[in-house]
Amino acid sequence: MTARRMRVWRYLPLLTGLVGLAGAIVLFVRHHPLRILRLVALAGFGMLWLVPLRLVTMALNAEGWRVLFPQRQRPSRRLLTWLAFVRNAINTLLPVAHVGGEVAAARDLIRRGVGADLAVSGIVVETTVTLFVQMGFTVIGIGLLLSYGGGNVLVTRLWWGLAVAVSAGLLFVFVQRRGRVFARLQRAFVRLAAPWGASVADGATVDAAIVRAYGRTGPLFMSALWQGASLMGGAAEFWVILRLLHQAAGPRLAVLLETLMQALQSAAFLVPGTLGVQEGGLMAVGAVAGLSAETALAISAVRRVRQVGLAVPVLLTWARTSRPRGRAVPEDG
Repeated sequence: MTARRMRVWRYLPLLTGLVGLAGAIVLFVRHHPLRILRLVALAGFGMLWLVPLRLVTMALNAEGWRVLFPQRQRPSRRLLTWLAFVRNAINTLLPVAHVGGEVAAARDLIRRGVGADLAVSGIVVETTVTLFVQMGFTVIGIGLLLSYGGGNVLVTRLWWGLAVAVSAGLLFVFVQRRGRVFARLQRAFVRLAAPWGASVADGATVDAAIVRAYGRTGPLFMSALWQGASLMGGAAEFWVILRLLHQAAGPRLAVLLETLMQALQSAAFLVPGTLGVQEGGLMAVGAVAGLSAETALAISAVRRVRQVGLAVPVLLTWARTSRPRGRAVPEDG
């Protein structure tokens, strides 16, 4: 890959993020921004309830990551929960196409003494497991969408997107297991990791670690269960937001919104924080579920407040502690 192409790919997430931000602003301006602000004001300090709920969700996500490591070489729960927050914060706020967080987490694990092959392979396999769990939840979301008796066009698009995602996911797993992908792409991976200062293991060693991870069916199954629990934590977050906005909505709508957001996040991986995509998606599903455009945008705004409110201090703390002479985050637990 030429240096010119590398520069294009590096700036593409920034461009898509700016376009998405412009789209989100247009949506807010066109749909009675004062009404949206009044709805958000209803949540008030109740939004603080989203903080401990997010902690639980990230801890469940981290456990689904942790079980993929060999039992005697597992990092602590506290460390992986912290790195789960770091991954999410980087992928949400920075123009890194939802891979910068994974690279940064691998680098931190290596810096803390985890073998480079285990650090990289653990993230690759955990990401793959999560994608397949999200696909399963998308099927649930499609069923919930149909239960509202509408959204045929949206359902059709979701089915097509799911079919493409499943095909791509199966191909990705096949390539990981048979294609020696890291051995073949090691030079490109080093270039991608360079801006983050990440160490990279020998490609063949990483490939072997990935194959071993896929051979441990028990940990793969447990990882999928933990990731599923983490997604339900995200649905609980939507339920709390709906209640804070005084919406008489039950768990069905909360699960539907979470499955939609996960599907959109995977499809729009080049858009930092799914800017604009989240707002448009919530409006589309809200229209089917009986929510007004203003309510859908208020839900998005509250979610953005939580995202930024947690991601900014996480990024600032991570930037300080990730310096060579910085004090590391305690790993006990």
